[in-house]
Amino acid sequence: MKNIPRIQKVSTAVHVLISVLLVVIPLYYGMYWAFINDLPETLITVNTPHTPLAPSRMPILLQIAGFCACLLPLSALTWGLIHIRKIFSLYKEGVIFSFEHVRLFKNTAKALLLWVFLSIVYESVKSILFSAGNPPGTRVVTVGFGTAEITTIVVAFVVFVIAWVMDEGRLLAEETELTV
Repeated sequence: MKNIPRIQKVSTAVHVLISVLLVVIPLYYGMYWAFINDLPETLITVNTPHTPLAPSRMPILLQIAGFCACLLPLSALTWGLIHIRKIFSLYKEGVIFSFEHVRLFKNTAKALLLWVFLSIVYESVKSILFSAGNPPGTRVVTVGFGTAEITTIVVAFVVFVIAWVMDEGRLLAEETELTV
């Protein structure tokens, strides 16, 4: 195939980008919770439904609890990114159809589904932590499932289908190699 060198070049760039994301995203979450008391409320509640916040500083124990809670979806996201990076690693080496691709695509889809579930848990914990300092009657627990979660589930389904198609392509390639 004459496009293999181009695939390898693009795959190298994507591999580097994902490697950077694997460092930057955890740093972002760590910085978010470390400096939560210094961030404006509009930045804190940007991805959450309106949660009434008491105008006070979040105690360090709640910050630690928030950081620990963020590790749930972060671990699923990191797991998925590692598998995607491995896929592009194979493309960098010129390996296009292999059983390893199928396995990596399936694991990526599983990571996406896990990320949806753990993100819902995380956002619920965040709502509790952000309203913990409020007086009784104004504390909030939110559980959300919306367009972003549905989209991620659809993407996970598509990735599962891609894994299936890759497996069929791999089997066809193996049959062609064995046919003389």
